Amino acid sequence: MGERLLSLIPRGLKDGLFVAHQEFLKDSICRRFDAGIVNACVQAAYTRKTLLEEDSRFCIRPLTISFLEEVYSHYHTVHDKEYLEGRIRSGRMYGAFVEETLAGFIGMHAECSMGMLEVFEPFRRQGIGEALERHLINRILDEGRVPFCQIFTDNEASVKLQQKLGLRIGRQTVYWVS
Repeated sequence: MGERLLSLIPRGLKDGLFVAHQEFLKDSICRRFDAGIVNACVQAAYTRKTLLEEDSRFCIRPLTISFLEEVYSHYHTVHDKEYLEGRIRSGRMYGAFVEETLAGFIGMHAECSMGMLEVFEPFRRQGIGEALERHLINRILDEGRVPFCQIFTDNEASVKLQQKLGLRIGRQTVYWVS
């Protein structure tokens, strides 16, 4: 069935993003569309309805467009500037501030998954990443949605963070191919 669906997509497609749940389909996508970037991920979801206690040590607030360059300078290898601008303008990116200095950020992707978590070097190992994720989980719950994310399979620190916050980790690998 997956191969049949792939055959319906024009071969000349550029800038496509595919999600495959089977390894053989990942390989077919790579061959058919000359895709060179494959990210193997596991999925995680927060299935409870209860809000998480937030860390009051950090001021977390929506980012404004004035932070685009700083966000891009830390995250340009993953997403282009236009994508990050769209996420900031959507009101779905949050920054953690320490004495009015941006220490890190998190956001919601266009398909509503959590991601883009980045804590700047001088502020790491202080609980900022956890505080940002707690905040985002609570905002998503406030909207009546289920917080979820995809984690690169080699990112053990992120898997541990998700587990610490009560997210359930899926067993299957998902492949993002572009």
